[in-house]
Amino acid sequence: MNVLLHKRIAIIGIGNIGHILLDRLNASGVPRDNLAVYDTDSERSSLASELYKIHTVDLESPDLYSADLLLLATSPKAVPQILKKIAEKLKPGQTLVSFAAGISLARLESLVPRNVSVARVMPNAPSLVGQGMNPVAYSVSASIHSRQLISALLSILGETLEVQDEQMNWCVGLSGAALRSILPVLEGMTRAGIEARLNPVDARKVAAQVILGTATLVLQTSLTFEEIKSLTPMETLDEITIAQVFMEAAHNTKKRIDELQRKLEIV
Repeated sequence: MNVLLHKRIAIIGIGNIGHILLDRLNASGVPRDNLAVYDTDSERSSLASELYKIHTVDLESPDLYSADLLLLATSPKAVPQILKKIAEKLKPGQTLVSFAAGISLARLESLVPRNVSVARVMPNAPSLVGQGMNPVAYSVSASIHSRQLISALLSILGETLEVQDEQMNWCVGLSGAALRSILPVLEGMTRAGIEARLNPVDARKVAAQVILGTATLVLQTSLTFEEIKSLTPMETLDEITIAQVFMEAAHNTKKRIDELQRKLEIV
C-alpha cells in the first residue's frame, strides 16, 4: 500500500514543479482532503485549489504545521525567506523536501530545527507522466520513516537515485536540464519526418519512439554504447563531437548552478 495515502502533504509553491507534484499525487490516489497548497501569489493558490479541489493555506495555517510532508517547490531565491518564516512553527518528525536548485542541504538544515528531516531533490519534467529521473540527497539526520515517505513520493514521479549533496549540482545538468539538450534532437528528427511527407503526429511519434526505444535498450541490456552502435552501422553524424557537446552542456549547467548556489548561501 502507498504510505502516502494516509499522510498529510503540503505543497509550498505552485509553479511548474508544484503542478507536477499535484498531478502525480492526485493520480496516485492521495485523498484531496490530505493535500494543501500555498503560494505567495494568492491567485495561483486559488487556481490550484479550484483545479485540484484541494484547500489552500497560508504561512500561519495550522494545517501547514500538521503536515507530515512539506514539499518546497518555490523558486530558489524564495527558499531562505519562506523557511525563516515557518521554521519556528515546524514540529518534530516533519519531513521537508526541497525541489529548489542551488540550495545545499547544509543551507536547508541551517534554516530549520534539528528534529525536522530534510532532503533535496533535483526534479525532472518527465515526472509529469511518471517517467522522471529525480535524484535525491538526504540529510544525515533524515529518519528512516522520512526516507520511506520520500521514497514513496519519488516512486510516483518515476525513477530516483540517492546521491551525495555535492553531486546534486551535477544532477541539474544530468537530469533536470537535460531535457533541453534532448528536445532539439527530437525536433530535428520530427522535422525530417515531416519533410519525408509523414503527417506531423506520425513524424513526432517516430522520433519519440526511436529515442524511447534506444533508451530502453540501454536500460534493459548490458550492451556497451559501441555494441549498440554496431547494431546500426551507418554513422549519420560526427558522434564524437555530439557526445562532447552534451558533456559540455552538463559542465556548463553545473557551473551556472554552482554560481547560483554561492549567491544564495549568503541570502
